[in-house]
Amino acid sequence: MVKPKTFFYLIIYFFLFISSQAFSKNIYNASNSSFEIILEKDSIFEERELFVLAKFNLDENWHTYWINPGDSGEPVNFDWILPEGFKISDPIWPSPELIPYPPLTTFGYTNELTLLFKISIPENIKKINELSVTSRWLVCADVCIPQEGTVVFSLNEGNYSQPSDVIDAINEVKTKIPEKINNPIPIKIEKNQLFIDLDFLNTKTDEVIFFPFQENILDYSVTQRLENNSEKIILVATLDNYGITSELTGGVLKTKDASYEIEFLSPQLKSLDTSSINFISLSTAILFSLIGGLLLNLMPCVFPVISLKILNFINHSENKTQTTLHGLSFSSGAILMFILIGLSVVFLKYFGMDIGWGYQLQSPLVVSLLIFLFIFLAGFFLLNVNFLNSLLSIGPNGVSSSGYSNSFGTGFLAVIVATPCTAPFMGSALGFAILQPGFSSFFIFLSLGIGFSLPYIMLSIFPSILNFLPKPGLWMETFKQFMAFPMILTALWLIWVLSSQIDSFQLILIFVGITLIVFFYWLNQLEINSLSGNRLRYFLYLSIIISLVSILPLKTTQPEIFEESFNEEFLSEKISEGPVFLNFTADWCITCKVNERVALKTTSTEELFKEKSIFYMEADWTNKNDSIARKLASFGRSSIPLYVFYPGEKSEPIILPEILSESILREYLK
Repeated sequence: MVKPKTFFYLIIYFFLFISSQAFSKNIYNASNSSFEIILEKDSIFEERELFVLAKFNLDENWHTYWINPGDSGEPVNFDWILPEGFKISDPIWPSPELIPYPPLTTFGYTNELTLLFKISIPENIKKINELSVTSRWLVCADVCIPQEGTVVFSLNEGNYSQPSDVIDAINEVKTKIPEKINNPIPIKIEKNQLFIDLDFLNTKTDEVIFFPFQENILDYSVTQRLENNSEKIILVATLDNYGITSELTGGVLKTKDASYEIEFLSPQLKSLDTSSINFISLSTAILFSLIGGLLLNLMPCVFPVISLKILNFINHSENKTQTTLHGLSFSSGAILMFILIGLSVVFLKYFGMDIGWGYQLQSPLVVSLLIFLFIFLAGFFLLNVNFLNSLLSIGPNGVSSSGYSNSFGTGFLAVIVATPCTAPFMGSALGFAILQPGFSSFFIFLSLGIGFSLPYIMLSIFPSILNFLPKPGLWMETFKQFMAFPMILTALWLIWVLSSQIDSFQLILIFVGITLIVFFYWLNQLEINSLSGNRLRYFLYLSIIISLVSILPLKTTQPEIFEESFNEEFLSEKISEGPVFLNFTADWCITCKVNERVALKTTSTEELFKEKSIFYMEADWTNKNDSIARKLASFGRSSIPLYVFYPGEKSEPIILPEILSESILREYLK
């Protein structure tokens, strides 16, 4: 028989056991650690928001990790299940500490981690609201153990607001949260070093460390250092060789007495800091611009328009004054167009837009307009169309003069049709102009225009050169018509480019547009003498123009195809394994495709890559890709083609020429 006293103790133990089980509902115990949820208030009255504390108690000298764990580790993560209408914030992290494990450096918390969350509460709630959270965390000492646990807890509606008995603990956690600095902090990147301006501290200090939010940006093995002088306090950190510095947005700055959450100035984030890029000199860039502009005349999309202007010169060869004036008019139009493009690029770059030579071909709208333009010009070359007499100074009976303004406009047109092409030597010069925008950019684009116009300037200055060209005759009309076929081929190439940017229905609409242009020419050739017939024709002209505008694609409809065409992390991984050849290419880059055909994708080159265990990787820039744009900028380029060879993890990358051959590849890859 159980004694009354013993029975009384059993009853007490039973209730204590039940009570402990009820309270342990908020705690999950794991090996070497526990996970606990603590509420700011025991009940909800009129609160629409309250704090929730997630607390991890670790065994002595064990640690877990911050949002950026450093060289190794993994931050804590949470999966919440909330009642309808409830919302949970991201965790509010306290200041981390440096946890060195030579040769590695990690960021985290020893013995304890306390994270705050804010729960938003809807106006209409149930009497009892059950919430649960599953957390996964990593605890480490000499070994690391992944742990996972689920905690279930309730928020109950009450008649008044009752503070929890742990409110002091929550307030203490709030004191460990870094103070947010509202004003962005100036930084500078130079020679693989990050310089952070600490003027906001308003006092000198000898203990400062910066914890970046983003992983793999800094080299944690190199100790950060302070540079104190009479004017400034600068913290200097070393960048990782393969980090993407443009992704560096800010972090936590910790001193001996306080910690601060800082954000870097937005201009440093929107564009790559180019002070660490080894650019060519301004004089070299100007020389390359002159040569590149000259070679641009030989590009297949430009040559037909240029050839017609030369025919115009031949037609005026008997009148040296007219030849000179037409040549100067044409050159002035071309040079002015290059300058306008240059000023536009610099202006847009100043406002943080990624822009450069060839960027416009990432827009299906621009590509479609160019297709229509080339088809339109092809029809003009094949037919003697009266309403276009003044466009390129071509009359119904051959080449004839129709004013110097037409020569000026032809210079404009020649540059427009040249924009899909990048000639040799242009890449590094354009990189100099676009990535270091300023007054020097004006000289680069001016030099491109002068180089492009140089043959016509020479003809203007020395019209006697025309004596070495064939005399005017019927052959000129045949030659003019023949030039329509390069235009058609260019349009077909642009259609192929467009097919990777839009869906099949939109592509069909572009073919409908081409048909309308052909119909436009057919309509123009009809012999119509009546007033009503001409009115109908002009009405149809207007309808065709409106239709062409209405079917233009305004945005890319298949960006996901190329979204993962380039991955910086994958590149770094492959470089760590061995040599890598990186090819920056695009469907709209003619030089790229020619190089691939004659050098990069031949049987001989494939065998060379296999023989030397070189991993071949493409960065496909057919559609807009910010990662590729940033990587190009890191080499001082804003256009393609660009070919980079990484001999190994410890070696500097090698930039190859823009024009490739199998022998050039063997020379650089030996």
